[in-house]
Amino acid sequence: MPLILVVEDDVEMNELQRELLSLHGMESLPAYSGSQALELCEQHPIDAVLLDIMLPEMDGFETCRLFRQRQTERRLPVIMLTALDSDDCRRRGAACGADAYFVKPFDPDEVVRTLQTLIAETKGE
Repeated sequence: MPLILVVEDDVEMNELQRELLSLHGMESLPAYSGSQALELCEQHPIDAVLLDIMLPEMDGFETCRLFRQRQTERRLPVIMLTALDSDDCRRRGAACGADAYFVKPFDPDEVVRTLQTLIAETKGE
């Protein structure tokens, strides 16, 4: 069962995303800041990350960049889920290493399909 890290500082939105993942047979861990997310990735066998951009301490762009710097064995899929809908933000997401970028409110089925595809690709399925 895939383990997804949900990085979202809004508690209610974090819970909603985790419920969505559970409905699709995925386990999840909550993180409410970029630094907490980085710590959890070191402590658990995370299969993918759903990452908000507007976070306390460090934003999602910096968090994603640090995920990429710290990876040694395999590329961890990162999907950005954000309210920021601009070409500049999309470019910044791609530049820091995000695999996909969805604007809130997002289509839950599309996010789940993208997540499943990215996880399968990293596992060589």
